Amino acid sequence: MSLLRRLERHRLPRVGEYVTILEYGKTLAKGSVIGVDHLYITIAGKGIIDLDTEALRRGLSDGTVEIIRENDGVSY
Repeated sequence: MSLLRRLERHRLPRVGEYVTILEYGKTLAKGSVIGVDHLYITIAGKGIIDLDTEALRRGLSDGTVEIIRENDGVSY
């Protein structure tokens, strides 16, 4: 796996991206990212969901969380 791909895999979503966040293979959140700060990522889909950034980072590190960015069609 290239260095850029590994870095992208651990990058948290940015405002304006359309993402699907999976935890243990099940959909945790799906929608457009409308807010990001040091505590929460807010995603608007069928409702508004606030996700803890620290929990997302831990999940990305241990492989339990996957972020699929719909803008580019690539899963990291």
